[in-house]
Amino acid sequence: MPYRIRKKDTGPQDALRRIACEQIDRALAELDDPGLDTATRVHQVRKRCKKTRGLLRLVRPAFANYAAENAALRDIGRGLSGLRDASTLVETCDRVAAELDPASVAAYAPIRARLVLDAKRVAWDDQTADRLQSARAALTFLRGRAAGWTLDDDGFRPLRKGMARTYDRARRTMDAAWRTPTEQTLHDWRKWVKYHRSHCRLLAPTHPEMMSPRLDALDQLSDLLGRHHDACVLEERLEPADDFGSDTDVAGFAALVRAHRMTLEEEAFALGRLILAEETKPLAKRLRRYWKAWRKGRSNDAGLLPGA
Repeated sequence: MPYRIRKKDTGPQDALRRIACEQIDRALAELDDPGLDTATRVHQVRKRCKKTRGLLRLVRPAFANYAAENAALRDIGRGLSGLRDASTLVETCDRVAAELDPASVAAYAPIRARLVLDAKRVAWDDQTADRLQSARAALTFLRGRAAGWTLDDDGFRPLRKGMARTYDRARRTMDAAWRTPTEQTLHDWRKWVKYHRSHCRLLAPTHPEMMSPRLDALDQLSDLLGRHHDACVLEERLEPADDFGSDTDVAGFAALVRAHRMTLEEEAFALGRLILAEETKPLAKRLRRYWKAWRKGRSNDAGLLPGA
């Protein structure tokens, strides 16, 4: 089922339980899928954990168990983060190489070869299987709890507050990153953009005509910030003394990665300042109007457009 609140959900609590259980069930199925390689299984499980954490953050104002359950999901994802980074570094290397002329790519082949070897070693490591099994056990326990999660308020108020809080953090972390663009400030901004994207996806049925374009833009922004983070990780990983090739070639490729990262940064800020331009309170009020009209079965027409 789609990652959406549905009109036939009796309320936010019903939606919380249903969506969380669906995401966990998918994660468990992907962990057990023999057709998926290790990197894909790790990616899918981490994605399911992040989507479920986004769901919890939306209902956080009315969810007494938020801190404990969010920490449980965070720990599952962190346990697999090293596995994810190893395969992502190869993909990032390929993105940078794709920007070069074919004649220049050969000089950096040893760098890619070493990254591929690292990824294979991680995938074949006995600890990797143990970590995947630990993730499966933790998700199974979480699934049992999720089916009984309760909210103190089963109306739209906590959703509005959760959405507003996350959107406001996305705007503030963007401003902080703009003032001081570092790996950490960009990473913080990326985290809150992804939470806001999750909330827009969950609430998309309330007004598809307005929410779909916003989701497309947020997908693009999240992708830019994600690739920026991956470039930062690769840049830090490149050490001339670590069997990547000659010092000259490694330094040259690191400079290319840095330039690639700066381009992504510029594109992210240009797009982010458009998507996050609206003040928090007007956005929250508009979403409340969408929700009320949707639950009452009325069409979300032009009278509910921004500024109306």
